[in-house]
Amino acid sequence: MLRTITLFLMSVSIIGAGQAAAQVPAGDPVAGKKAFGACVSCHSLTPGQTGIGPHLAGVVGKKAGTNDARFKYSPAMKAAPVWTEAQLDSFLADPKKSIPGNTMTMAPVKDAKRRADLIAYLKGN
Repeated sequence: MLRTITLFLMSVSIIGAGQAAAQVPAGDPVAGKKAFGACVSCHSLTPGQTGIGPHLAGVVGKKAGTNDARFKYSPAMKAAPVWTEAQLDSFLADPKKSIPGNTMTMAPVKDAKRRADLIAYLKGN
C-alpha cells in the first residue's frame, strides 16, 4: 500500500512538473527583435555604441554592470549578478524590485511571453 501511494505521488509530481514547464513560454527571437524596438531609444546591440543606456550586445551571461566599458553604471547595477535568463526575466518584469537602486527608467514588461521573446533575441546578439 505504501509503495502504491509513493508511486502515485511520484507520478503526480512528474505530471505537475511537466505542466509547470509547459506554462513557461519559449522565447521567439523574431518576436523579440520586434519587441526590442521599444528599447532602441536607449540601447544598441552594436558593441561600443553607447547611448542613454549601455549597448546590450552579448549581455546574456555577462556580469551586470560590465558589458559596456564606456557606460557609467549605477552602483546597484555594478553590484548585481550575472545576466542569466532568469535574472533578465526578473529584471524586465520589475527593474526596481529586481535590482533596487538601479537608474533604468523603463516600464516593467508584464507579459511573460514578451520577456521570453526579448531574452531569446538578446541571446542571439
